[in-house]
Amino acid sequence: MSEEICSIKIVPEISCADEAVEISVCGLQKNQEVLIRAISKDYYCINAGMSEQGQNSIWESYGVFIADDKGNLQLNNTAPIEGTYNTCNSMGLFYSMRIKELHKSKPASKLNQVMENRSYTIVFTVEVNNRIIASKEHIRIFCDESIRSETINNNNLVARYFTSGSTQKRPAVIVVSGSDGRIEKAQTISQLFASKGYSALAVCYFGLEGTRNHLDRVPLEIIENAIKWLKIQDSVDPNKIAIYGRSKGGELVLLAASMFSDISCVIANTPSCYVYEGVKNGIPSRHSSWAYQNREIPYLKISSFVLLQMLVKKIFGHKELLTWMYNKVITSENTGCASISVERVNGSILLFSSVSDAIWPSLLHCQTAVKRLEEKNYKYPVYHWTYDKAGHMLTLPYQSISSLNKCNGNLEAWQSACVDSWNKTVEFLNNWSNV
Repeated sequence: MSEEICSIKIVPEISCADEAVEISVCGLQKNQEVLIRAISKDYYCINAGMSEQGQNSIWESYGVFIADDKGNLQLNNTAPIEGTYNTCNSMGLFYSMRIKELHKSKPASKLNQVMENRSYTIVFTVEVNNRIIASKEHIRIFCDESIRSETINNNNLVARYFTSGSTQKRPAVIVVSGSDGRIEKAQTISQLFASKGYSALAVCYFGLEGTRNHLDRVPLEIIENAIKWLKIQDSVDPNKIAIYGRSKGGELVLLAASMFSDISCVIANTPSCYVYEGVKNGIPSRHSSWAYQNREIPYLKISSFVLLQMLVKKIFGHKELLTWMYNKVITSENTGCASISVERVNGSILLFSSVSDAIWPSLLHCQTAVKRLEEKNYKYPVYHWTYDKAGHMLTLPYQSISSLNKCNGNLEAWQSACVDSWNKTVEFLNNWSNV
């Protein structure tokens, strides 16, 4: 069989990173068994830390398939008999990639050293008896050349801005990452928002030069300055500023939106409704995570006794210790002073949570926030969506994850939740921006 006889077709040939594609193979023998492999050497994974994925590591996925009676394969209706995923899904080879070869690299310390990672390339091959009989290159794009970027590093603001090249005023979204505080993940989401017609500002709140070294007394002036910066841009409607954050960033966006009334739309993905103690060198910092005007925001403390209990539980093999710890802190402390005043938010709110969140009790956090809003007769729309088996990492559709432990071992449920939550995020933003 020659390479010309067998061919791979991917529609569209170049796709947006949150877009589903169709993959088909033709020119095979009747009911032939083939291996289809996907390899990327320039993939930035939003679901892996910088030290975890290195730089230009090799990511790979595969599936073994049986062609139909006509020698054809449609991946959207054919499940692999073996592989890195196990369902009928044309995107399975995308989201099931794992690191095959890690190229370690030290994370950047300065913003100007951080690559934008606007796109990545995946090479698909069809193999029979360890011989490649067809191959196809496919490019996934977070944003294209029509989106311009600007790096900001001044006035207590370390950020990167993405917007269309035109000077039309458009709604803006401030984006922050989770507990790594850095800009890489935030800018990936910002690029997609910019591709959908928004002006998006990815903000680093700690971890790069010009910001705090740790998640400890992070000044909320960072968000305040981000708002001020956006309001004077020719490409921003100053009356339409939203904010997006997930995990610890979800805590940050709820807190910031409760304090800064220019924010009129909030998306908090697996957030906290409380202010928790900060973290320094992997342990509680004995200070708040956040500060404003040089004053710490009241917070829930993690006591030495709770940490000791965690250590004992770890010795005896208990799992999900972080969720246990946060639940213990919530029930042991007077939460009133550390509760975020979500009723002060000046606009619509979208919340996402997970029943099986192994990092912290995001479902309880969101339910508590919604209850508070109801008790305060909140006048703006509030939506809360939760997922049963997805775990903590509700991020972007069709992206890989560095470890199945991050999605509680349930790859398909996690991926389905990522697709659904992202679609709901975009729909929510579109409804807000068109009001």
